[in-house]
Amino acid sequence: MADQSMNKTSVVSRKRGRPADTDSTDTRDRIVACARERFAAEGFEGTTNREIAETAQVSSAALYHYFPSKVDIYIAVCDSITEIFVDVFSRVKTAETTLELRLVALFTEVGTLGANAPSTVGFITGISAVVQKHPEVSKGTDVFGKEFGRNIVDLIATAEETDQILQGTTVQSFADLVSSVLAGLGRMSARGDQSRHVAVAASFLRLIHTAAQK
Repeated sequence: MADQSMNKTSVVSRKRGRPADTDSTDTRDRIVACARERFAAEGFEGTTNREIAETAQVSSAALYHYFPSKVDIYIAVCDSITEIFVDVFSRVKTAETTLELRLVALFTEVGTLGANAPSTVGFITGISAVVQKHPEVSKGTDVFGKEFGRNIVDLIATAEETDQILQGTTVQSFADLVSSVLAGLGRMSARGDQSRHVAVAASFLRLIHTAAQK
């Protein structure tokens, strides 16, 4: 009887206190995902904490428990997107060894992301404008930018059969070119012009293929 009483007390205490770790993680992830959608659709200034809480189906108090300010939420979204792209680059580098095939795999991954998770792409395309007006979010945006750039350089530098494609261009310059193309494709996806995204990506990859065959 004593054990049963203690168990009941433990359950009641947990319900009244902070959520279990798994519940806490799920709630935080849901808030971040919903915030990403709001920021992508309405921008930083057009999004309120109350709207994020309503979309995530949590109380304002619960939202504040995880994120004291909208800046903290924005930085958390940046961190989550950084993780998404770290995984993307890891899959590409593991699956392919030549530069051409790595680029094909990377553009395929980004195309899938644009089609299946447009809010992720939409959020990224709005980052530069947000940072200009709200430099306090740079803690998150700087990490994303540096990690993205580092991964593209590594993808190229560790690839095989690069000479015909680079043709004397430095790894950094070619990485900047690829980043610029991906940024343009991202803006197309964010506007809902996925068919144009696919067509432009295919054109770029054809140029890469032609160079690789020389």
